[in-house]
Amino acid sequence: MDPTVAAVLQLHNVSLQLGQRTVLEQVSCSVTTGRTLGIVGPNGAGKSSLLRLLYGEIQASQGQVLFHNKVINTYRRAELARQMAVVMQSPVPVFNLTTEQMVMLGLVPHKRWFDPTTSQDHHQLQLALEKTGLLALRSKKLAELSGGELQRAFIARALVQNAKVLLLDEPTNHLDVHYQHQILQLIRQLNLTIVCCLHDLNLAASYCDDILLLDQGRVQAFGPAEQVLTPKRLTRVFQQPCLLLAHDELARPVIHFYPKLRGDGHD
Repeated sequence: MDPTVAAVLQLHNVSLQLGQRTVLEQVSCSVTTGRTLGIVGPNGAGKSSLLRLLYGEIQASQGQVLFHNKVINTYRRAELARQMAVVMQSPVPVFNLTTEQMVMLGLVPHKRWFDPTTSQDHHQLQLALEKTGLLALRSKKLAELSGGELQRAFIARALVQNAKVLLLDEPTNHLDVHYQHQILQLIRQLNLTIVCCLHDLNLAASYCDDILLLDQGRVQAFGPAEQVLTPKRLTRVFQQPCLLLAHDELARPVIHFYPKLRGDGHD
């Protein structure tokens, strides 16, 4: 990352204790404007908890989370929502709403009670539906949408919110391969600053500029994807032998885990 570019989000020695359990310990990293950070790691590594810290839903037990060099929890919720959009894992929609009605909820942080919907608001809605390929589905009930269409609707709502930072928790969860790539390609085309928890390391390698690798709440590596996702490190963290394979047409490596073999030193 270019050290001359100001960080949008920063974590300084952040720890999180929930009851008797240490969820995160001494985590430090930063996200700079226009880059995509992927948070990866085994189940229980603390990925979702870290994301919740970044948008101020929970507070760190120690350390600081900064947004534009200001402590995240000093922002008012509406102020933060005007700058940062969040798409949670498997969000629960109100199924009797239409796609258009749900997407319009992105205007809420910008409106006071009884403020009218303006022509500019409708223009924002139109653009968001176009960018996410949902124009033809604007009148459909959410209950009628596929998993990929529903996820695109939540991203469209984030676009209407007009935030410059987008946080996503497992946006490809429960989607088939086509929709996984469709969603991540869409996100990358938005030219936003993005933080994304991902379970699939190959998706992270393909779509993220930087990677934060967590294991048991601790940072194992942080930096450009090609420097973080090494076979030795991934083998150690995921406790499974790993190869990085070159692809003729891809600039990024393909990660392949394989069964443990006798005498390979991984028993």
